[in-house]
Amino acid sequence: MLEPYVLTTLIPECCAQLLQNSMQPIALIVVAAAGFWLIGVAFLMALRPRYCLHLFEKMSANLERSNWRLQFTEQGLRVLAGVALIVRASASKLPLVFEVAGWLLVATSLLIMVAPIRWHGAYGTWWVKRLTPLVIRILSPVPAAVGVALIYAAL
Repeated sequence: MLEPYVLTTLIPECCAQLLQNSMQPIALIVVAAAGFWLIGVAFLMALRPRYCLHLFEKMSANLERSNWRLQFTEQGLRVLAGVALIVRASASKLPLVFEVAGWLLVATSLLIMVAPIRWHGAYGTWWVKRLTPLVIRILSPVPAAVGVALIYAAL
């Protein structure tokens, strides 16, 4: 796993283990919150797919108008979830999955932050034009399953 190596290269091994152990409860809370958020999104997708498309369209339009606050809030939350997955990896039921997913979240979020904000908004607009309420409703079990699996594997 990558994370113990990263920690021990920055600080002494005894301190790294102490830091890792003290961060576990916080990482668990953040990972569980992300899981519950995904479950909530799944319910919204299943029950109100048109509203989901409206929100997606509104966010995409805001990003295309260079809304930096929205951009950094969204990506900051993704980085937080990614770091929590990395920290929680060693205590999870799926350490490699948590570690890889965490690093992917962090890396892609950082890339999105340095790319022109309009690209992010244009990508969202591209998807809004292609998704229908039926597709949103059909896809709703995906974030629910990921959210439940995330919480289960983190415990």
